[in-house]
Amino acid sequence: MKKYYQPRKSKRTVEIVLQGEKVPLYGAGASLTVSGNGIPDSNLNGGIPLQLEFGIRSRGYVIGKLVKTTHKKHVSCSLTVKSLKPVTLSGDACTYS
Repeated sequence: MKKYYQPRKSKRTVEIVLQGEKVPLYGAGASLTVSGNGIPDSNLNGGIPLQLEFGIRSRGYVIGKLVKTTHKKHVSCSLTVKSLKPVTLSGDACTYS
């Protein structure tokens, strides 16, 4: 993400795209099988359940670089992958701490 200036008492929503390729799914291998066309199938009827956890860190400069403020959030999202299409999370799928 690029750096940007934000005036006091203002809000900004930033949208990002999180993408992973060839990321190992530790513990999920037992529920996966490969079909005849080489695409993984799930033995679970509803899809493959995943727990996505990540941290968000932001830093702001007040009065130039004289005072630095930092904010950290931990995000945990529960989702189920049903196909190889991109997954969009609903508003209540994640918890923030």
